[in-house]
Amino acid sequence: MLLSEMELKEVINVVDGVIIGFIVDLEIEPNSGQIFAIFIQARLGLGNFFSKRECIRIPWDQIVKIGENVIIVNYPVKNLR
Repeated sequence: MLLSEMELKEVINVVDGVIIGFIVDLEIEPNSGQIFAIFIQARLGLGNFFSKRECIRIPWDQIVKIGENVIIVNYPVKNLR
């Protein structure tokens, strides 16, 4: 799977069913190529049009399933507030 394909999938938290956002970046170990984490452009809150949205780092081991249309993660809700 290509990063460009992953970027089109909504990331959903299995803990509360909330759509967190979309993947904008990956953290990769340069020597082995192992993916350590994904970075999500947060959709949390309404926010101001001009405000900078935060990126959320989700460790790779918290990804439950990468499906055809969505990515399911198990991420503690308290970390999203």
